[in-house]
Amino acid sequence: MGTNYYAVKRKPTISEPIHIGKSSMGWLFLFRTQNDTWGEIPVVWNTYNQIKEWLNKYTNGKDKPYTIVDEYDREISYKEFIDLVDRKQKDECCLSNPDNFKYNKNVDGYRFDDREFS
Repeated sequence: MGTNYYAVKRKPTISEPIHIGKSSMGWLFLFRTQNDTWGEIPVVWNTYNQIKEWLNKYTNGKDKPYTIVDEYDREISYKEFIDLVDRKQKDECCLSNPDNFKYNKNVDGYRFDDREFS
């Protein structure tokens, strides 16, 4: 069982969420590759650094157009999200999983998938 994370518009709607990825017990974080435009904002990320830069630019602060929420509609800060990913990247249980990259791309040690997943 895991938890999905999304970037959503702050106001007035949470429609058209951008799927960031999923955190599951025993696995490294799984990111959803993006290469699209949401409204007027391009969303192109294929690496963890691109995700951090995009999230920092568009979600890090109350005046930003997007916020990060999980699938249970709980808002989390940019820092909390980055800390979650970084913690999983160092977790021995996650690192020792031999199947981390069996079905997903390994991009600099981070898991990525360009297919839809839940």
